Amino acid sequence: MVLMSQFSLPRVTTGITGLDIMLGGGFPKERTILIAGPAGAGKSTFGLQFLYTGIIQEDEPGIYVSFDETLSNVRTDAASYGWDLKTLENQNLLAMVDGFSGRAGVASNEKYQTKLEVDELLTLLISLIDSVGAERVVIDSITALALSVDDELLIRKEILKLSAVMSSLTCTTLMISEMQNSDEISRFGVEEFMAQGVITLKYDFGKKGTRSLQVRKMRGISHSMIERPFNLTNNGVEVYHDEILYQ
Repeated sequence: MVLMSQFSLPRVTTGITGLDIMLGGGFPKERTILIAGPAGAGKSTFGLQFLYTGIIQEDEPGIYVSFDETLSNVRTDAASYGWDLKTLENQNLLAMVDGFSGRAGVASNEKYQTKLEVDELLTLLISLIDSVGAERVVIDSITALALSVDDELLIRKEILKLSAVMSSLTCTTLMISEMQNSDEISRFGVEEFMAQGVITLKYDFGKKGTRSLQVRKMRGISHSMIERPFNLTNNGVEVYHDEILYQ
């Protein structure tokens, strides 16, 4: 029998303090990873941190697609952590795609725009991956993309198509998904199964305001499955990989 530890999959650093240790070195390269959690859990910050540190520390250009917020708000939120996205855009190291304006029915002056359509999004992403040389992609969120489709069967088909195409490209993709509750990762019945990796972020909105992270699945590598606390600091997401979470 061949042990998993005998294989050496290429890795991509996550840029998340503590998470690389839990994963034994980072995400498997060129895989599709689902980042799921409720509103306010830190999913967008997680995705931006993955992109920003990849560009700054690893010289790996990236693409960020926003369906849930204006890119102006995204840039402002990133700046609160000291992440200057606009400079990276001007250097052609980062492409920011506006999927929000079309969803909201308002005009946009952004350089890159897309409708709430998987085929149009994929066409744009394939073009940008080539022109920017992107090695990291974040789609925030596939929930907004899916909710633009009325038929549940078609929703599943579109999510699977998006995942299949992105998994075939030479980039590591984070797909962000909104969880309605802590027990329901797959809102549409396919999200958890279409990705090669799944990470859940949780946020206890009670008095303690506890945040936690768990690696639910990461195919091809050994990893910790213990739920660990994390926090949103001035530097972004920090996972306390050696601390026990007390509920």
